[in-house]
Amino acid sequence: MLRITFTILAIVASAVTLMTNSVEMNEWWKYIPMAGLILISLILWISVPSSRRRPKPKTSDSELQDLNKEESLADLGILDIRPVSSDNPPVDTKESLPAQRTPSATADPSEPVQLSLIAETSPPDTGDTHIFPESSDPLDKHTLIPVLQGFRAALDAHAVGIIHAVSKDSKYEVCGTAGFDWIRSRGESFVLKYDLLSESETTAIHPVGSKGLQSNHLTYSRKPASITSIGVTRIGLTGKLLLVDTIHKNGLFHPRAKELLENFGQTLSLLFYREDPNRPRYEIIYEEMMTARSEKKDLALALVIPQRSEPLTRMYADLLDDIEKTFSECLIRADPDSRVVKFGELLFGVFKDCSQDGLEVWQQTVQNEIAQQGGLLTGGAFIGAVVMADKHQTADHLRDDAKRALVKAYQGPADMVIA
Repeated sequence: MLRITFTILAIVASAVTLMTNSVEMNEWWKYIPMAGLILISLILWISVPSSRRRPKPKTSDSELQDLNKEESLADLGILDIRPVSSDNPPVDTKESLPAQRTPSATADPSEPVQLSLIAETSPPDTGDTHIFPESSDPLDKHTLIPVLQGFRAALDAHAVGIIHAVSKDSKYEVCGTAGFDWIRSRGESFVLKYDLLSESETTAIHPVGSKGLQSNHLTYSRKPASITSIGVTRIGLTGKLLLVDTIHKNGLFHPRAKELLENFGQTLSLLFYREDPNRPRYEIIYEEMMTARSEKKDLALALVIPQRSEPLTRMYADLLDDIEKTFSECLIRADPDSRVVKFGELLFGVFKDCSQDGLEVWQQTVQNEIAQQGGLLTGGAFIGAVVMADKHQTADHLRDDAKRALVKAYQGPADMVIA
């Protein structure tokens, strides 16, 4: 624009100067504006060439969404298992499942399906030093204590705690406490000599005294004789219990105490099952590995996916969130103490404290839970599992072995393969 402007000015100045008859050669200074404008125009045209940059191609909204989705999966390090139709075979995948189980485009939904296993994006190499964000452990005191204190205030309770049954003889381990007179710290255990909940119960309130629990059995409390009643509720499917007690005369027998207690248990279950969906999966794997090694425990990682995942994805795309919720609940019921994390579409990773023999038993429980659920999950699940060993020094090592086991499970004939 600047070059064109000066060019026009130079032309106009030249025309005016040359057409003016009064200008004589001895009046050379009157030619200076014309010459200056011509010189500036030439400099601009020579030193600033026209831009030949290609315009950026326009990207449609759908293409932008696909790009954002792919980038987010790569950033999170999610294992993406996608259904593959017979018309569009997978391209550039590191591993693909065998073709002998590939269904036609009109395959019966009950038949096995072909999947492509897209390799998870590895974390950047930072040498031997791994620095990850702090774990969002629901039992962390900074998270748990304020929640329990809120429950205690709402119920007007004396003490509140989370306990976990560690044996069938009514022995419980303390997971966290708030309130007065707890003499058992986190990690310590005590025996109540009483079944707090029957198998069919989720919430119960017990009087303490001649018509209920014996106060001398309440070995978790510093002053058990002052307690008038105890309330207990299940915390979802975690296997943990929320325990509250009171020293008031009417105890926990006011009309809404039981309802409040049950609601608090459900609220805590959301806290325990919470997983940050934006957290890279290799961080979660590494965290589990470090925890297991520091506590000298076994660690098994199992990748689990419904056998009918392809027809579920193709025919019930609008119901996938509900299907995934139901599927994850089956995995949690199979072992409430395990950690279940979504690794991709209809794909879940299960972290367990068990050996190879324990995985065999767990696998049967998982298949039974899915069979009982039925419905869209009919057909069971493919499972690829690995038990951590000394050779597994990074999250990639453990995850890759589980991936290979899942591929072999898809090949059959077994529904589960342990690497």
